[in-house]
Amino acid sequence: MEVENKFRKPYFTASTQLEMPQRELIYFLQAAVAKDGHFHFTAEYYATPAVTGYMVLSLNKLAGSTEDKTYWQILDNGKPIPVGVSLYVPNNGSVITFKFTSYGNDDCTKS
Repeated sequence: MEVENKFRKPYFTASTQLEMPQRELIYFLQAAVAKDGHFHFTAEYYATPAVTGYMVLSLNKLAGSTEDKTYWQILDNGKPIPVGVSLYVPNNGSVITFKFTSYGNDDCTKS
């Protein structure tokens, strides 16, 4: 599992290797926090027709913002995952990356 912020200061990356039975991604986040002090996250549970499950709000104290049009994109081996952390079950050997980015433009280099 990796957390990557190359979008805005303070920039950071962190990674940890987890060996767990196949479970939903939210359990891997919890295991990363328990194993490595470089991982922190906040999430909120939604139970609506459009969204059911946890939505990651912040990682390592950096939150996405509708004002800034930023969010944490979740990738599995470089490809966006099709569902959220409550439903997605990574395969063995997957590299999950949480990447701080923008949905407002294609320029991910501003600081």
